[in-house]
Amino acid sequence: MKQSEGKETLEEYLVERVKKSGYPLEIEISDVLERENFVVFNTQYYFDEERKQGRDIDIYALPLKPDTADDRIRPLILSTDVAIECKKSETHAWVFYTRPRIPMSSIYISGQFRTTVPQPEEFTTDSFEWFLQQECLVLHYDKFERIAVAYEEIKKKKIEKEAGKSGKDGSSRREIFEAVNQLVKFICYELHRWHDRTTMLTGTQNLEYMMIFFPIIVFDGDMFEAFLASGEPVLKSKTHLLLDTHYRCPYCEEVESFNIDIVHRSYFNEFLRTMKEHFYKTMEAIRRNRDELLKKANEDRMRSHKEATNK
Repeated sequence: MKQSEGKETLEEYLVERVKKSGYPLEIEISDVLERENFVVFNTQYYFDEERKQGRDIDIYALPLKPDTADDRIRPLILSTDVAIECKKSETHAWVFYTRPRIPMSSIYISGQFRTTVPQPEEFTTDSFEWFLQQECLVLHYDKFERIAVAYEEIKKKKIEKEAGKSGKDGSSRREIFEAVNQLVKFICYELHRWHDRTTMLTGTQNLEYMMIFFPIIVFDGDMFEAFLASGEPVLKSKTHLLLDTHYRCPYCEEVESFNIDIVHRSYFNEFLRTMKEHFYKTMEAIRRNRDELLKKANEDRMRSHKEATNK
């Protein structure tokens, strides 16, 4: 369809609108995941307990493991699933304020992690879950020395003024907040459904299941780390940051912690390869410690049974 000179066609107008949306980014990231042997589900459903309505996240992906991967650690079964929200902004820069990170992943990921081994009420560092987290989980989170604890979306006023833009379109100040909330709500929903299903299987098949969820925001735009140096704010352009957040799970009513990867679109391929390497390292660590893990699982079951009997 052609228009007179100086007027754009409907197709040209629609193409420009599509470019400004986040959907092309979602398709692009889905294609990258599939090339790296992930099974990808788009617009994955979950139920939002706070709003009492069904919603969806952009991408839910499961890595395909080699056929022998699970066999080498049986009767232990490990799942490493990925939840992704895709965001784009031409009008706002994302700025994340960081602080030193405590070098212990388990402090930050209580909401992303579940096992079917019952956890004794009395805390012990000799438990299955403690040993698994401290000795077996080889996670990419550990490479970060700093972690974001706050954020904001800052309008790029100077650029918008030069371009003659009003700043009405693009990202709002709640894009990060909404993406974070979508991810943590989805993970809580999926983990509790997963736990209910696998707990029943454990009793009938003598298997012990472990699940780790990895929440990720892929961003197409300008993103920065901010911190203080000699009392003055310093900004550094970043392609990958780690955000710490907390959420009160509506299912178990516990306040749980989450590590959310904020990954720039340009870095996603490299990030995905790094994450997959850590999946395999974790699987190997579980294989090496398989007998000790099974011993501790049995001890935790007996301890939990004793605690329940003595009530």
